[in-house]
Amino acid sequence: MTTYDKLRSGFTIVELLVVLAIIGLLIALLLPASRTSREASRRMQCQNNLKQLGLSVHNYHDTFESLPSCSSGDRPEATEMTDSGYRRSGLIALLPFVEQGTLYETIMAPLTVDGQTYPALGPDPWVEAYAPWTTQLHDFNCPSDQYDGARPLGTTNYVFCIGDTPRIYHSGESQRGAFSPGRWTHMRDITDGTSNTMMLGEIAVEMNVVAQSLEQLSNAEICSGEKRESDRRDLASHARGYSWADGAAGPAMFNTILPPNRPSCGLSGTEAVDGLFSLASYHAEGAHVVLADGSTRYVTDDVDTGDLSQAPLPANSQQPSPYGVWGALGSIAGGEDHSF
Repeated sequence: MTTYDKLRSGFTIVELLVVLAIIGLLIALLLPASRTSREASRRMQCQNNLKQLGLSVHNYHDTFESLPSCSSGDRPEATEMTDSGYRRSGLIALLPFVEQGTLYETIMAPLTVDGQTYPALGPDPWVEAYAPWTTQLHDFNCPSDQYDGARPLGTTNYVFCIGDTPRIYHSGESQRGAFSPGRWTHMRDITDGTSNTMMLGEIAVEMNVVAQSLEQLSNAEICSGEKRESDRRDLASHARGYSWADGAAGPAMFNTILPPNRPSCGLSGTEAVDGLFSLASYHAEGAHVVLADGSTRYVTDDVDTGDLSQAPLPANSQQPSPYGVWGALGSIAGGEDHSF
């Protein structure tokens, strides 16, 4: 009589280990692809955010026949609680054009919070008790910026281009870029062509800056040098993009001297100063910008910047930028023959 062993059921330990190893290998192979896919989606959304901001600038121009000022306000002697000084960001003016009309109307009217009455247009942009300034607006933030909710004020990753000039930001003197503090540019002023001129770009919130002297700002290579780590500062408590309402140079502007993802250098380590304020991003090897024609581009870190040892041109100059393609794309009337 023939006998048969009972059929075995289940896995041996060796077989189980093999299966687990295969599963682990598959996970290891798939996770990077999943992360890459998610980042690609976030990068596309960031690009779309900037495109919508560019559209809002055009809608503002259609309404008021000028671009908004990147920084404006009231009396410079204003107190913190009673006025916003000259620190009101141009993003405030764009609120009605990014479906934030209710927030804009709140800012435009007096507001009482815990017994403190703030005037129309609000107090200084770092006053945390003023509710509008603490509002986090997703349209003003890159999805790759992993906001953890710990920042006391509403931040922004999107800033205004003021061209290739590192000085006299807050003097009211016209800059070489599409935007200038206290001034309202017209599209007709962009004689280099709207497809060859940048309006907006992205930054990484809370990136530190280097404290530099006025003489050092005349040579951008110093800011970009290896010694920057030794005197790194953090713009006091007011970092790059720390408040979408603040129109100071550090939080709200960029110039086209150093390429994306290079250091930013301020005269005293504070935000309302002359300096080299660079674009930066949470994406790989570059950053998004919006051109004056409303289109978006991704500028790589190795964009041509010409001769960084050259001193910057005067603010009102209409000469070609010494800073290569990058500098040319920041000026509105330099007469350069450069394009993306």
